[in-house]
Amino acid sequence: MQAKAQFPLWKIGNRILGTIILFLAFSPFGQNKNLDPNSPLPYSEFADPQLIGPETLCIVFGGVIGTFSAGGAPGDVYTWIATDPSGNEIFNRTGGGAAFETVKIAFNQTGTHRVSLRVRRATQIIYEESQAVVVQKGPELALLPDYLICGNNPVELTAIDPETPNLSEFTFIWRDLGDNIIGNQNTILVSREGFYKVELFQVSSTGTAECLINGSTYVGPSLDFELQLDKGSLCQGESQTLSTDTPLPGDWFLIKPGGSNPEALGSAFEVSLPSSEIEEPGIYTAIFSAIDERYPDCRSERRISFEVREAPELEATVLEKPDNCVEPNGSFEITALSDLDSIRVVERDYLNVGLPSGSSFILSNLDPQIYTILAYSNGCKYSTLLNLETKEPPIIGGSTPTIQEPNYQLEAESCGERGITPGKLRLEFAQGEVNGDFRIMALGTGEVAAGNIQDQSSLELNLSSGTYLVELKVDGCTYPVEQITIDRQPQVSFSNPGTIAICEEFEFTPETSEDLIFTLQDPEGNIFTAGSGESFLLNKSGTYTLLGESNQNNGNCPREVTFEASLNQKINFDLELFEEDCFGNQVYRATVEDLDIAQTSIRWLNEDGEIVGRGELFYPTAVGNYTLSVQPLASGFCEIEPIPFSVEPPVLSVPVELEATKICPDPATAMITLTTDEDEVDRIEWIFFDLNDNREDLPQYSGLYELTVDRAGSYEAVVFNDIGCEIGRNFIEVSVSTLISGPELEDTYAICSKDNTLPGINPGSFEEYAWYFEGDLVSTAPIYKPTQVGTYQLEVVTIDGCLFVGEFRTFDACNFSVIMPSAMVLGDSNRDFRVLVSEGVTEAELFIYNRIGELIYHEESKEIPVESPFFNWSGTTIRGEKVSIGTLTVVLFLRNPIYGFEEKLIGSLLVIE
Repeated sequence: MQAKAQFPLWKIGNRILGTIILFLAFSPFGQNKNLDPNSPLPYSEFADPQLIGPETLCIVFGGVIGTFSAGGAPGDVYTWIATDPSGNEIFNRTGGGAAFETVKIAFNQTGTHRVSLRVRRATQIIYEESQAVVVQKGPELALLPDYLICGNNPVELTAIDPETPNLSEFTFIWRDLGDNIIGNQNTILVSREGFYKVELFQVSSTGTAECLINGSTYVGPSLDFELQLDKGSLCQGESQTLSTDTPLPGDWFLIKPGGSNPEALGSAFEVSLPSSEIEEPGIYTAIFSAIDERYPDCRSERRISFEVREAPELEATVLEKPDNCVEPNGSFEITALSDLDSIRVVERDYLNVGLPSGSSFILSNLDPQIYTILAYSNGCKYSTLLNLETKEPPIIGGSTPTIQEPNYQLEAESCGERGITPGKLRLEFAQGEVNGDFRIMALGTGEVAAGNIQDQSSLELNLSSGTYLVELKVDGCTYPVEQITIDRQPQVSFSNPGTIAICEEFEFTPETSEDLIFTLQDPEGNIFTAGSGESFLLNKSGTYTLLGESNQNNGNCPREVTFEASLNQKINFDLELFEEDCFGNQVYRATVEDLDIAQTSIRWLNEDGEIVGRGELFYPTAVGNYTLSVQPLASGFCEIEPIPFSVEPPVLSVPVELEATKICPDPATAMITLTTDEDEVDRIEWIFFDLNDNREDLPQYSGLYELTVDRAGSYEAVVFNDIGCEIGRNFIEVSVSTLISGPELEDTYAICSKDNTLPGINPGSFEEYAWYFEGDLVSTAPIYKPTQVGTYQLEVVTIDGCLFVGEFRTFDACNFSVIMPSAMVLGDSNRDFRVLVSEGVTEAELFIYNRIGELIYHEESKEIPVESPFFNWSGTTIRGEKVSIGTLTVVLFLRNPIYGFEEKLIGSLLVIE
């Protein structure tokens, strides 16, 4: 009989609850302590165990975690048992080491529970204690792990159910990612993307925090994109370009300094803001709003701000005009209207620095011409033109005017095949060929063109639309400055990204509000056309050329742009169970091939399609089905297959059952057998305690489910899962058997092949029997009657489980042979009548009859020699006479009363002389 283990391993319940609550231990913002945070329970170093744990807990999330510590010494084994108010076990774990010295127990029912601790050192129980734990109803955390922020609409975050009866007893502290306190009520409104966390608790009569709960969430749009600025900070008079890092169609808005209402800028991939739209200094906020097809009713919106710095201010005043076109006797004054770092007059190579507001200076002895004045402050530059013209009329060497005004001819911009053809300025000099210089100055910009005039009667220049000042110095005389304007030609309007990162392929739709025809040339020279609202399929890397033409006869010129596209392979991603602990907490991690994971958009979704995580790591709050989706940032959308996965309840314990035989005489060993859930077990460790409780680790048996041992004592098995957590243990005692006698057997036994009353073989009293004939099992009965001739083996097992083996041989005592003559010679002792029989006959009786049936001879024997002649008859009758010659009848009876058989043989005997 095998011994059963005395201490079965208990199983832990409430796995889902434990997973939900312990999730917070991994969250970005803290843990659900539900204990006084100032009372940590670390692993204890002292040798005397002591049960330490909370006496009062509050249920949250449908349950509450209590942390209990035992102390003790290395090598101690702890058994923790928790019961609910009805006395039912809700937690039962046995194990050793720091992982079991401190345990977390989940409670999901109000009332008085009891936590009990038993500590075993070697094989002795050295400590037993229990305590009551009062579990009260706490609030339900209503905060979700993720919230979608839609457009500019604020998101309402609620910590606990507003219907909580004792809501007023709780203190709430809301913080943003920068740890700034942003609220102290159960519900707050937030409108900015990012992480938020809440801490709530009750204050006891002693001033300590009770029912402390920490929760966190993330608020953000469904789409991941970033806004980009051409300049993060710019000066008055400069332009700005707004774009996204991802080719998304959407709507742009702008909030100007001091305002709150967004002004629509239109739908475009990117927007250019001319200086005229951002004249006012201050902070501007750009907004981009796009639609995610997965959440069509929730627009994804992001904002970015930039500053327009105040440009330098000055005033330039002409004091004295030059007398004529060649006299350098003009002057002007410059006054700083703001603090200026420096002022430069380009044409005089003049520099003045550090001018406070209100200061001024005068430049004299100046030639008649246009002067470019540059002022600098706050990192900004201001440019203006001063026309220092001559007194009227300009003359050369006398009172008679000699200057003839040139003829100015202007042409507006015009439409070309692929864009706008610049306008023209043509000057014709009335006096014929002249020599001199010219400068074309754009207002607010300065010189845009300049050159020499050599023996020319005319001058022709291409100019884009705008207003210019024309300065001519011909034949040593400065002509009167002329202001001209080149009219602008209207052009079609559409928007496209400057660069596109394509994920395998990308459907590109130019953004426009006009009725246009688009022609796209790909990097290989292939041509495609599409109308407004229609898409081009981009699947090549390189430079694309896009031409937009009006589909209406409205005079708008075509517009041609180029943009670059880079081609990326389809994103390859996967997930892994990154981390799990011995209490069921699990952390999953997204992995991406050939791409920095920081450059990806990650979405963890529950089975309802709700976002429950956005980062590389995911902390499941409940068992269930989830999917992982990963997209590259700053790229077109990749056609990906989301990865589904399931979060299963973790296996925290398995049964560990041990059976052992006793140490028997031959061989002097015992067998220990471990039965458990082998699919969950990764490693097995064995420990031995001798009869004096001395401990010895048995690494030679590591991983074995069956042991053959030769020492008496206690053997303990500890099983671990694949992450090294102990999930079960048990121990069993092995002793030496006192039953040392084997079966009582003779060397040989007779059998009878005929019906007989031969008794069976009784080898003695044992627990189990196994009779084998020539290696085949023939019986398991305690007493066995052999039926075949040959060699038998008997295996018996004692009540201690010891095996003994015996062997014996059998012969057939009933299948004998008989030899007797059929003729005899009277008077010849060598040829008389005699009988020989084989083994097994113990009694014989002989009858001889003459021809008339008369009995003439009779003999009986109860001592039969084996294979030696007996019943020797020389022919003398009962009456002492010699028998007559002739044929006689012989009757032979053979018997064995022990085997219960009798056999009669009848033969004839011929008597001769």
